[in-house]
Amino acid sequence: GDEHKEAHKDDHSDHDHGDEHKEAHKDDHSDHDHGDEHKEAHKDAHSDHDHGDEHKEAHKDDHGDHGDEHEGLDPHLWLDPDNARILLGVISSTLAGLDPTHADTYRANAAQAKKAIAALTHELDAALQPIRGRPFIVFHDAYQYFEHRFNVDASGSVALGDASSPGPARIAAIRQKVQTLGAHCVFSEPQFRSKIITTVIEGTTARSATLDPLGATLKPGPELYSQLLRNLGDNLLTCLR
Repeated sequence: GDEHKEAHKDDHSDHDHGDEHKEAHKDDHSDHDHGDEHKEAHKDAHSDHDHGDEHKEAHKDDHGDHGDEHEGLDPHLWLDPDNARILLGVISSTLAGLDPTHADTYRANAAQAKKAIAALTHELDAALQPIRGRPFIVFHDAYQYFEHRFNVDASGSVALGDASSPGPARIAAIRQKVQTLGAHCVFSEPQFRSKIITTVIEGTTARSATLDPLGATLKPGPELYSQLLRNLGDNLLTCLR
């Protein structure tokens, strides 16, 4: 009985998500009226689509339009620029609290960055129009947020997880899927062996290219995030078009 109580106690002490959520919102409101900023960020997130639908789409991996291809929760939330704009509000609020002397600068920079990201979102949305509906395969299932934001859907992934290396049976199954779908491209990533992609597309008409969801090849700086998204869009266009 005591052991059961202790285990139950641990469940609540380590993973009280309600308190964690409250604490996150508490930080959001520190040092200034962040409520208006948070509302504005959410208003921005709703400007181009139904954010409720986006939430459903982000969790589509649990039910899967692509069968078993979506595995688990996709942690790459920054690949949806609407999420980035919301995060900017939290980041600027936190920095302003830690360094009140420069609070106005943090908030002004965040506001400017939000406008730049909004403009980039519209730019990418229009640019990706020609390749919507064209099937492609990614190395691993890291692009759900980008896909749902810009309505470009990967038809499957080579690897089943970030750390897993696909075996011969998996590679054969993906090659068959590429052939069946007539997939135009199979995308690798900078940190994974391109030889696997070469094996996957062997005997098919698909091309290979690279997507970088982490900005691994980019130099840190104020333009890194915009360049990350722009590179994803450009590489999709180049291969699929």
